[in-house]
Amino acid sequence: MTSICWKSAVTWGLLGLMFLLFVLMVGPLPALAGSPDAVLYEVTEDMYLKDAAGNFVAGVATAARRSAVAQLSGWAKIGTPLCPAYVKSIAPKAKRCTVNASGADDLSLLNGRGTLGGTYSVVVQGDNDVDAPEFVIITGTFYGKADLSQSMSGQAPLGFITDGVGTIDGYSEASFKFTGTFRLPFALAENGRQYRRASRELKAYYLDDQGHPVEVKDKERSLGMPTVRLEIEF
Repeated sequence: MTSICWKSAVTWGLLGLMFLLFVLMVGPLPALAGSPDAVLYEVTEDMYLKDAAGNFVAGVATAARRSAVAQLSGWAKIGTPLCPAYVKSIAPKAKRCTVNASGADDLSLLNGRGTLGGTYSVVVQGDNDVDAPEFVIITGTFYGKADLSQSMSGQAPLGFITDGVGTIDGYSEASFKFTGTFRLPFALAENGRQYRRASRELKAYYLDDQGHPVEVKDKERSLGMPTVRLEIEF
């Protein structure tokens, strides 16, 4: 849903000198600032190209839009809409909630803007202490506006969600608002001055809000590949 041009060949060739200004390495690598309310990582993604009429096409030459479906997983803080305080009565040992989501986007290849939406489930530890959390306590939907213009134009490996709205199944009046920041992974050459596509063989980085590279942690990879990181604020 979010890897738009830094992972695909659609616009990789557009990235140029401007991005180098963001990734010059000066001193120790910083940590990502702040503490988001929720963080999701893109585990898989299926992307398709469409022409201006909405028909699927096989190449970039006739494509006008990009449509993708992604599976994401991550966590949310207790006390947020995706992890309400009552979760402690269901899972007393829980320190946060696991969130799984399936999202789809539809973006213009011209300006990188469009829409996204999908479904989510909130899960906690169930009757299997050695397995990952899987007991569903909340399900719902979400939608919003997506802006990947910085990524598609080669300015920075960042994207944004605005006007986000989430709903909770079973509660017709319940909804919440959110915003989001996508951080797309990238790699650097040994001299720190030449970017590359992130891969299993190379260290990978996210760009922080000050324009500094922050190394992707091992737990932020899926089957060895660095993942797109989505930070959510309510």
